[in-house]
Amino acid sequence: MVYLAQESVEEMDSPSLLQKATETLKTRINDYNYKIDVRQKPSNFSRKGILGFINTVVLTLNFCARSIQVEIDDFFEVIGKPELTVTSTGFIDARAKLKPEAFSVLLDDTVKLASNAHPLLKTYNGYRIFAIDGSIIILENTEALRGQFGVCGGEKGIASARLSTLTDVINSGIIMDVQLTKCSVGERESALCHHKKLESLGIADDSIILYDRGYISGQMVNDLNSKAIHYVFRLRKGWNKDIDELEIDTDKILGIKPNEIPLIVRIVKFQLDNGEIETLLVDPKLPADIFTFLNMQEIYFYRWGIESNYRVLKSELQIENFTGTNSLFIKQDVYATAVILNLTAFAKLESDEIIHGRTALKKNKYQQKTNLNLLIAQMKNRLICALLAVCPEESSRIIDDIVNKASRRTIPIRPGRSFPRIVRHRSKFSKCRKRAI
Repeated sequence: MVYLAQESVEEMDSPSLLQKATETLKTRINDYNYKIDVRQKPSNFSRKGILGFINTVVLTLNFCARSIQVEIDDFFEVIGKPELTVTSTGFIDARAKLKPEAFSVLLDDTVKLASNAHPLLKTYNGYRIFAIDGSIIILENTEALRGQFGVCGGEKGIASARLSTLTDVINSGIIMDVQLTKCSVGERESALCHHKKLESLGIADDSIILYDRGYISGQMVNDLNSKAIHYVFRLRKGWNKDIDELEIDTDKILGIKPNEIPLIVRIVKFQLDNGEIETLLVDPKLPADIFTFLNMQEIYFYRWGIESNYRVLKSELQIENFTGTNSLFIKQDVYATAVILNLTAFAKLESDEIIHGRTALKKNKYQQKTNLNLLIAQMKNRLICALLAVCPEESSRIIDDIVNKASRRTIPIRPGRSFPRIVRHRSKFSKCRKRAI
C-alpha cells in the first residue's frame, strides 16, 4: 500500500474524494432531469413547499436514526430556518413521492468516483481488492413485508430481506454495488449481479474478489473467467476430494471437474496460527511472482473488511432502523445508507492520510487511524450543509473542517489481534460501541 504524506486536506494536488463526491451529488440533486426521473408522478413536487424535493432528498441522507420529528426540527435548525417545520407525516408523504432510484442514482455517482484512479485509493500490487458477502436484515414484521421479502426463521419467523454488497476492503469499505432481495434468494445469485456491475465499471482486469466458503461453484468460476475478473475463494472441506488430499503448504495448479465443469485452478493450502487448515482456490491468471504463497495468505485476511462493514451498516449507521414500513421506504433507506457509508469512507481515507503524514516519523507504539464512530458524528448535520451550500468554496470549507477534525480524533491500530470466540448473551446495547447518531 502506498501512503501519500500530507498535513492537511488543502495540500492535495487534486480535489479530495469527498469534495468531488459532494459537488457531484449537489449537481445531481439540483438537476431538473434527475427530479423528473426519480419522482413517482409528474405532478409530484410540482409546487414549491416548505420541504420540497431537494430538502426531502438531503434530509434522508442525514443519518436519520432518531424520531422523525426530531430529525426534521434539527434539519431546519441546522440550515438556518428554525421558524420552519413540517410534520413527520408530511415528510413521509414527501418520501412516498420518490422512487428508490432517487438514492440508487446517487449511490452510482459515488461508485463511479470510487472506480476512477485517485491518489487516496489504494491497491495491492496494482490490483483493487473487493469482497462479496451477504447478510440478513430484519424488517418490520408486517404481512405485506413477509409476502414481499419472505420470512427468516421458519413459519413463525419474522420478515427479513437479504442484503448483499460488493465492498472495497482496502479502501475504508466503499460499497461498489448493493443487491436487496428476498431472503430466499441465494448468495451466489446476488454475486452474479455484482460481477456484472464490476464489469460495467471497466475495472475487472485490475480487480480481485474475495469470497467465503459458501460461494464456490463451477458456475461462479466460469462467470468470473468470462468477465476477466480475478478471484480468491475460501474452500470448505469436502467440496473436492483431490483438493482435500493435498498437503499443507501446497501451492499448485491443477485441473478439477466440479459438477462436470472442467476448471484449471490454483490451490493454496496453509495452516493458521490456531491450527486450522485454510484452503484457497485462486485464479491461476494472477501472476505467481507477484501473488506468492505468502501474499495469498495476506490477501485472505483482507476479507474480514466486509464483515466489519456490515457491523458499521447495522450498528453505527443502523440500517435496520427504517423510516417506513413498506418496501418503498426500505429500498430508499438501504440505498441512502450505502451513499452515507461511501461518503464517510471517502472522509476516512482523507483523514487517515493526514494522520499517517503527521505520525509517520513519530515513535508511537502503534500506528493511528480515524475513530470512525466520531467521524460519523462529525458527518451528521455538517454533510447536509455542504450539500445545500450555494457557494462551492463554502462547501469545500465544511468538508475540510469535517476531515481535519476527524484526523485529530484517532484510535490505535493493534495488528495481529486474535482472540478465541466466546458466545455470550448479547445485550441490546453495546458497551464498547456507543452510537454516534
